[in-house]
Amino acid sequence: MNLNELFFEFSNEHRYEVFKSLLKGNKRHSDLKRELNLPASEISRHLKRLSKKTLVSKDIDNRYGITNIGTIFFRVFNIFEVSLKHKGFFNSHDIAVIPLHLILQLGELKTLELSDKTMENIELWADMVKNTDEFIYAVTNQYQSSLFPIVEEKNVKIKAVIEKKLYKEFIRSYNNPGNWSNKFQDLMSFIDRIKIRTLEQIEFSLLVSDKGAILFLTKDGKIDYSECLIDNHPSFIKWAIELFDCYWQKGRNLKQFTRKEKIGGK
Repeated sequence: MNLNELFFEFSNEHRYEVFKSLLKGNKRHSDLKRELNLPASEISRHLKRLSKKTLVSKDIDNRYGITNIGTIFFRVFNIFEVSLKHKGFFNSHDIAVIPLHLILQLGELKTLELSDKTMENIELWADMVKNTDEFIYAVTNQYQSSLFPIVEEKNVKIKAVIEKKLYKEFIRSYNNPGNWSNKFQDLMSFIDRIKIRTLEQIEFSLLVSDKGAILFLTKDGKIDYSECLIDNHPSFIKWAIELFDCYWQKGRNLKQFTRKEKIGGK
């Protein structure tokens, strides 16, 4: 038995339905017939073929169930299903920035959605920041200072991985008299809550909070803000946190970047 023979078993739609039904739990032949509304002979044929390829086995109570190999194949099919749902996005963007172990988890992100309007994507990013209650983690090559005073009012945990050149721009803006630094009620308290690490170059943009996550990937050498993957399901939030943590570990840890007497050029 080789790989193409295994894949061939799932070219039949009804056989795949039988297989997926067994993933929910072990069942007898009669259970499958009643659930799927298929002829008994067809159910038997599908079970026989799946059993021959060791994807399905039968226990002493005549209940059929998925084998370990079958479970592995199903996880692979889930990855295909999610990838094909967003095939245009994945084919046109650089996914090499996503660690392999997270690509292999794509099959768990069944509710993932694609947003393809630039201005709406920017609003989605801003809304996620405004609505967070617990934490904000970001990987980005740009910042929106207009959002900072909004976040200041919330007692949330803030961590960011930013490009080195963006950090320098951030410092210049921070220390410039009359700039955004004078918009805060308690700037130093807010700054103390921000944890920043830097990388020489960032090739994707990510925002994850307790309310959801949004991911922009690189297209034609630049981060593409016209399309993004977004979802508020716990599975995607968990996945996005793992992606953030991978780059947080790679980032250069920074000391507190300013002192009170430096604010506003004082």
